[in-house]
Amino acid sequence: MVQIILSSLDDTDCFARLLTETLSLHPKVKTLLLNGDLGSGKTTLTRYMVLSLPGGSESEVASPSFTLCNHYPTEPPILHCDLYRCAGAAPEELFEALDNPKFLNIIEWSTFLSKQDRPEEYLDIALKACEEGRLLTLQAYGPCAEALLRHLRGQWPMRKADAEGPAVPHS
Repeated sequence: MVQIILSSLDDTDCFARLLTETLSLHPKVKTLLLNGDLGSGKTTLTRYMVLSLPGGSESEVASPSFTLCNHYPTEPPILHCDLYRCAGAAPEELFEALDNPKFLNIIEWSTFLSKQDRPEEYLDIALKACEEGRLLTLQAYGPCAEALLRHLRGQWPMRKADAEGPAVPHS
């Protein structure tokens, strides 16, 4: 597990770029599960990830709260889902994308995705508002996701906030 504080939108942009670069180096990890309260930054992180990929500037990133799934013509293509209103069953297009190794899947409110429907390799990112900005808690599932998280942690400029607290970016 890694904790990161994003103090600004610039930090979010930098982190999103690093995350998409790191995902390209670990192609077996194709799914990000995003969890957090309303307004915690799930869609903002997704927006910056989309913008950091080829084709992203042609995409209008919005929360898929009502459409359930948005497709973005990036390279790799992104399926962005919001499962908040899917307590019973996730949309079929999500399962099709999870089975397609070409897609990067970003799933908001993934607590509504059953454990048996999750892929073997994924990164779980919990977002939470805090005094310093946004606290991200990243947890890897699967050996490739663990390697991705180690790589990400090694590339993100960190310093200890204090002996007990999470790592935060260098100012």
